[in-house]
Amino acid sequence: MIAVIADDFTGAAELAGIGLRYHLNVELVTEVNKGTKADLLVIATDTRSLPEAEAVQVMQKHTKDLLDLQPALIFKKTDSVLRGHVLAEMQAQLSLTGFEKAVLVAANPALGRTIDNGIYYLQGKPVHESSFSHDPDFPITSSAITAMLRCKQFPVHIQKPEAVLPPTGIIVGEATQTADLQTWAAKMDDRTLLAGASGFFTAILDKVLAGKKAGNSKMPPKESAPVTLFVCGTTFAHSRNAIKKIKAAGGPVCYMPDDLVRSVHIGVYSYVKWANEIVALVKQHGKAIVAIHEEAGLDAAVDISLFKEKMAGLVREVLQHTKVQELIVEGGATAWALINQAGFTRFFPVEEMAPGVVRMQTNEPGLFITVKPGSYQWPEGLWDF
Repeated sequence: MIAVIADDFTGAAELAGIGLRYHLNVELVTEVNKGTKADLLVIATDTRSLPEAEAVQVMQKHTKDLLDLQPALIFKKTDSVLRGHVLAEMQAQLSLTGFEKAVLVAANPALGRTIDNGIYYLQGKPVHESSFSHDPDFPITSSAITAMLRCKQFPVHIQKPEAVLPPTGIIVGEATQTADLQTWAAKMDDRTLLAGASGFFTAILDKVLAGKKAGNSKMPPKESAPVTLFVCGTTFAHSRNAIKKIKAAGGPVCYMPDDLVRSVHIGVYSYVKWANEIVALVKQHGKAIVAIHEEAGLDAAVDISLFKEKMAGLVREVLQHTKVQELIVEGGATAWALINQAGFTRFFPVEEMAPGVVRMQTNEPGLFITVKPGSYQWPEGLWDF
């Protein structure tokens, strides 16, 4: 069995979707399933949204539980642009596994994310010049790997693919082309912790499953017009602009009301009016979009950390009053808050619709959820209103 621990839900789903390409039996869970029969078991956490000490404790717990299953390989899924408590979590895993070194390859050249001479580039430009500089939790203000990883407490070795690995420590692998990921995968052994983004994980599967041909996953049948709820919790301009256009064209968009945005109370009663509006849109159009207006986050007096919980509470209320068949969720922290409030604990990936966009059956009969990281693109046609 191959095991993955991811620091956010959409990253977990992304790797689960990659497993489908290799026709693996994939299970995604929020707690280690000791009775799993999966070829690929993916553990979703939300450590990226937690304080560092708490994130380390969560990572230790899941790592210990996975070690009891004696998997052939444990992969640590990190954010591709290194947001979160990457080094602290990896150091905790090293101490538990007994490994003396770890290889972290976060670059993904196929998506325009490269590391060269210690600098991270997005589409050829330093990543701190992108929208990631406005990330609400981990704003990227420097494109230097040492700054992005906050390396003062955890020294790292930044190396090119052809370099000989040092015997100990955390090695950050540079990569400017996809072939570099294959070079890094060739260095893997049973005494090294492996971590990074989806491109490196794909290269590892190519090596581990040599001879097993990757291909597209088969899409299970859908209802001819499934009742669909779109939930956008991202701050990325591309998605916000798409929603504004749909709203301007008379589409079924419902923004979080101003009074709920500013309320510090998030009891069920807060959602009733908003939920009723969305249920009416669903009944009229068969689908609806819920989002937070871009101006809502501009007021420093607003507790942005409550937005995701409020969005999740709204979805829970809507699910109780209408038969939603498809949930489409953008943003890892938003997805995590949603599944926690809805009580979803096990997911069975059925389709990789596009890189990072994965449709999964939930443990609620008849309900599927499709998720993606906020910075990835939705496949064409999914937002066709």
